[in-house]
Amino acid sequence: MLISARNLVMTYGSGGSATHALAGVDLDIWPGSLAIMGPSGSGKTTLLHCLAGIVRPTSGTVTFRDQALSAMSDRQRTALRRSDFGFLFQSGQLLAELPASENVALPLMLDGQPAKAAIGAAREWLARLGLAGMENRRPGELSGGQAQRVAIARALITKPSVVFADEPTGALDQSTGQQVMQILVEASAHTGAALVVVTHDQLVAQSCQRTVIMRDGRDVTAQFAPPVQQQVPPAPAPAQPAPFGGAH
Repeated sequence: MLISARNLVMTYGSGGSATHALAGVDLDIWPGSLAIMGPSGSGKTTLLHCLAGIVRPTSGTVTFRDQALSAMSDRQRTALRRSDFGFLFQSGQLLAELPASENVALPLMLDGQPAKAAIGAAREWLARLGLAGMENRRPGELSGGQAQRVAIARALITKPSVVFADEPTGALDQSTGQQVMQILVEASAHTGAALVVVTHDQLVAQSCQRTVIMRDGRDVTAQFAPPVQQQVPPAPAPAQPAPFGGAH
């Protein structure tokens, strides 16, 4: 098990005006892919932020490899998010002034790797994701799907244990979104990373091995689906390491 959450509660405000974004959630993260589904306001993004150590829950515990995130200092949690956790967001959050290769290499350079080695690794990842020849393009010179592939490469280049993706296809059309999800799932499995995807899209959830459904800050999966196994083995790595998802 990589991450274990127990009785997570997140409350905003106090007294009669208090809002419970999470109302006692238990969840285990194993290698493989997991979708957290639910409508806006269901608590799914708050849950992701707690699992990733971005915010502290009001009560409850989150452990990563049996170490409680609450016992870590801010600096330790920041280091964890830089090395063991990768992130992918709806808008990609690429730096507009940097070319694709430098956007991807940035996590390695922030971790102290020489720029030449980091950019070399970034170029390899871009080639795997079907972006060979686009290394010097800036985000404004890429399509939405291409920019999300750059963001996927950036999320995976440090070989994280867990990749957190918050509505990774929300800004894309359906066809492009399906291609990006296929690439994300395959690339994460290839590196051995667990993938946690927050989405309201059933098609996105179907790309993952497990699905958790949130309503009003609670996991209500059992009300909508039969029980699932707690432990899911990692998806097999593709025979060809590149490109992923038939990217070209």
